[in-house]
Amino acid sequence: MTTTNKQKHTIADRFKSLEQEYSLFDIRIDSVPIWERIRFHIYRQIKQQNGTGQAHTGVDNDWRDYIRGGGLFLKNLFINNPYLADQSDVLYLGHHRRKKQEDGHWWDLYCDPIHEACDHEYVQFERPYLLDHYRPARTSNLRYLDLIEYGGTLQRLLGLHEPEIPQEARSQLVAAGSAMEDQFDADVDLLSQATEALHVRRTTLPLYRRLLERVDPELAVIVVSYGNETFIEACKRQNVRIAELQHGVINENHLGYSYSGSRTKEMFPDYLLTFGEFWTDVVEFPIPDDQIIPVGYPYLEQFANTYDNVETKNQLLFISQGLIGEQLSKFAVAVDQSPDIDHNIVYKLHPGEYDRWRTEYPWLAETEITVIDSSEPALYRLFSESSGQVGVYSTAVYEGLQFDLKTYLYDCPGEETLQPLLDNGTAILVSSVDQLVSALKNHTTQFDREQYFSPNATSRMCDTLSDLKSK
Repeated sequence: MTTTNKQKHTIADRFKSLEQEYSLFDIRIDSVPIWERIRFHIYRQIKQQNGTGQAHTGVDNDWRDYIRGGGLFLKNLFINNPYLADQSDVLYLGHHRRKKQEDGHWWDLYCDPIHEACDHEYVQFERPYLLDHYRPARTSNLRYLDLIEYGGTLQRLLGLHEPEIPQEARSQLVAAGSAMEDQFDADVDLLSQATEALHVRRTTLPLYRRLLERVDPELAVIVVSYGNETFIEACKRQNVRIAELQHGVINENHLGYSYSGSRTKEMFPDYLLTFGEFWTDVVEFPIPDDQIIPVGYPYLEQFANTYDNVETKNQLLFISQGLIGEQLSKFAVAVDQSPDIDHNIVYKLHPGEYDRWRTEYPWLAETEITVIDSSEPALYRLFSESSGQVGVYSTAVYEGLQFDLKTYLYDCPGEETLQPLLDNGTAILVSSVDQLVSALKNHTTQFDREQYFSPNATSRMCDTLSDLKSK
């Protein structure tokens, strides 16, 4: 294990040690185990302030954003109003960050392939992304949650339903926050985040319950569980079963899923539908093993062969991601300038970097590197025309292996996320241009597709959802 890996695991281990030392899982306010609602966000803040994790373009919450949010609230009264949805067997809470496909529509990559293939009545709900929604959406029966999101925001701005934190819990959160600031040299405020999470719960839980009463689903399917605890609570109160679709890499340091030892999470889905067998035992989940079901990744299955006729080039595809964009882009420039590498270099930005790369990575604009800063060309087209890929911790690296790409992980904060690929020889860790030159000459790909991505994903998914719906 590299020094970098040890450092990253130390952050996770120290965090887990502190949450145990201060008994954070035992804190209940209004009968709510509050730590499970803020744990992932606190850990992500610490990782970002220590130079790891993932950074996205966000909303500033200034007066302009509140005005735009108010506009979405009013528009949602007339357009895609969630409370005008029909009753449906399955309710989806989809992924708000869509991708534009070659058909000109914006797809929810996790839900739309299921809608296309499975024969069940559904309605899908979507939160705004950066105070907007992508249109035209592929999803045919789509409703927006702006009324709930900004209805809750309006109540909080007016000071309605403010929670009170008991002194004992207040002292516990302040003490734990101070310890974390000392340990990680990070600015975190557990008390304010706990207060905000409780306030969000109080202002939105009744709205979600009313929505569920309207739709009356047999099953709720969500793409991301962490951050959706209030919706999950509403489902549990209405006796609606919940299944989560895996949407990315899961490992022991992903605190949205990893609950080892005595740690647990009450507001977790009843079922987790994973990409494949590999993912079912990578961490201790807060639900029984028989409720973790490998089904596959329908989008990957349905679209991986779309570009079979695309000619493969002598091309290296760099997959950028969050906070490591600066290091990875500089490495890409060094690779492009190397006389020993004759590959065409393509740099695929993460969507969160699209609007800021020219400012933050100006050196990229000064080269002949092809920078992809939009949803086109499609990622799978880029995979099909490339011979190798370089990444750090993106889920896309696993997808790229489906295209037989020689795979290299750049040694900078975060690459331990894909450590299994290094352990089994599928990928090679490189920290310099010389190492990459050597690896390009000697590396061959060996990837057990079916272990990571179960075959017959679409039919498996349809059958599994049908079974869960009828249980």
